[in-house]
Amino acid sequence: MSMIAIIMALTGTAVTAISAYLSPQFPLVWQISLGVAALGYIIYFTQERAFFCGVFSRKAARYGLNAVFMSVIAFGILIFVNLIATKYDVKKDLTKNKLHTLSEESIKVLKGLPTEIKLKAFINPTQRGEFDRIFEKYTYYTPRLKKEYIDVDKDPLIVQKYNIKQAGTVIVESDTRTSRVENLLGPEDPKLEEKITNAIIQVSKGDKKKIYFVSGHGEKLLSETGKEGYSEIKEQLESGRYKVEELILVEKGLVPDDASIIVLAAPRSDLFEPEVRALEAYLAKGGKCLVMAEPISSPTLKSFLAKYGILFTPKKTVVELNPLQQLAGGNPLTPIVTNYSKESEITRDAKQISLFPIATPIEKAEKTAQEFKVTSLFSTSAKSFESELKDNQVTPNPNSDRKGPLSLAVSISGKVTVKAGAEKNTENPKAEDKKEPEFRMVVVGDSDFASNSGRRFGINSDLFQNMLSWLAHEEDLISIRPRPANTSEFEITETRMRVINLASIVFAPLLMFGTGTVVWARRRRR
Repeated sequence: MSMIAIIMALTGTAVTAISAYLSPQFPLVWQISLGVAALGYIIYFTQERAFFCGVFSRKAARYGLNAVFMSVIAFGILIFVNLIATKYDVKKDLTKNKLHTLSEESIKVLKGLPTEIKLKAFINPTQRGEFDRIFEKYTYYTPRLKKEYIDVDKDPLIVQKYNIKQAGTVIVESDTRTSRVENLLGPEDPKLEEKITNAIIQVSKGDKKKIYFVSGHGEKLLSETGKEGYSEIKEQLESGRYKVEELILVEKGLVPDDASIIVLAAPRSDLFEPEVRALEAYLAKGGKCLVMAEPISSPTLKSFLAKYGILFTPKKTVVELNPLQQLAGGNPLTPIVTNYSKESEITRDAKQISLFPIATPIEKAEKTAQEFKVTSLFSTSAKSFESELKDNQVTPNPNSDRKGPLSLAVSISGKVTVKAGAEKNTENPKAEDKKEPEFRMVVVGDSDFASNSGRRFGINSDLFQNMLSWLAHEEDLISIRPRPANTSEFEITETRMRVINLASIVFAPLLMFGTGTVVWARRRRR
């Protein structure tokens, strides 16, 4: 009878613990099993009371009880530590390319949120789990991001208020601004993080900034969808922080007042004098400019850049003999870059490779104004050299060709005290002492790295975005995104998480305790 009672008690205890943890929504199960366990213990100890009275009166039993007591304390401490570890969650993404972790850009945005932002997901009940997994990545980094779920079938008035067309739409909302994220494909959407982070940026940082791409001199076209066009980079910019337009500067005669950044994408024909004056006046007022040059770019670009301490020599190109060129099909005119400056915020975190087809050296001039800060961003390897480009052919000359490493891009910042093109003010000398805001410029010796085909290689697209972020004084958005990769995944559901917790918090310590008890009992019998 006593054997049946103890088996009933132990079984009831196990069923009580497991059912109460895994299925708390069914309390009747663990309550009944708890009653069965209690009844079993009462019957067992009643039947064996004479045995236990005799055992506990012995000196050896008292030592044994002391050992059991210490084991129970150790067992309790182990459970307590596991509970603390569960409560204060620490996450570590062990995938090679951090596939389950937000990019540095997103984390910077979240940690720098100035105000509370709501993520309102308009979903069907079946979508709750997948949106929980999406939002949990974001709310983990900041308490200022709140999530809310609206059932599109149960709350038609809210659906109508926000003009929701389909389930799966996310509204990102602050006190003053609202942004909409549509056409999400769930956790597997390749642009999921880009869409949500850009919406958060738009809501938290305000209106989009205006970028003008100067046209009319054979520059890269925003409307071109071919390999050499810029249609993809335009789409990427407009989905984020910027509005993008082309600017025929010769018609306007000046840079529009709403211009945040001006882009010169490898002009082939000469810039007109009024255009040069307009650009210089814009920079003198604290303007921001991204210039992309090519070996075949207009010579007028050389004189324009020289005023800001930049050395660009038309018809010069880079020949790269680094073994990494095999990644570019072995083409020596397409440098693979691995050398990045740690002094610039644009390239400080760059670790992966980038590619610059038919690039030209861009370097700091020997004579540079003291108030200008010029920093080389990245360069070719020591196995490269500079060569002359004639009729689209390279004619190397070992005796005169300059050896690498060769700088391919520089950043410039500073203040222009006298407006470009303006005469000295002799009537009001104090006006000359007034310093203008800091201008910023980035000059790159290639324009194909940002094209529809080039931007997909390595971190080309990230470098382009980082240059714009630095120019726009939004350094908190500068980062290098992890590369996607194919991996196998194990989906952690709520039930599976409970099983894992139960195994680590209860069963693992219990197994160690039981093993120790068995060993102790066997030794006592000897």
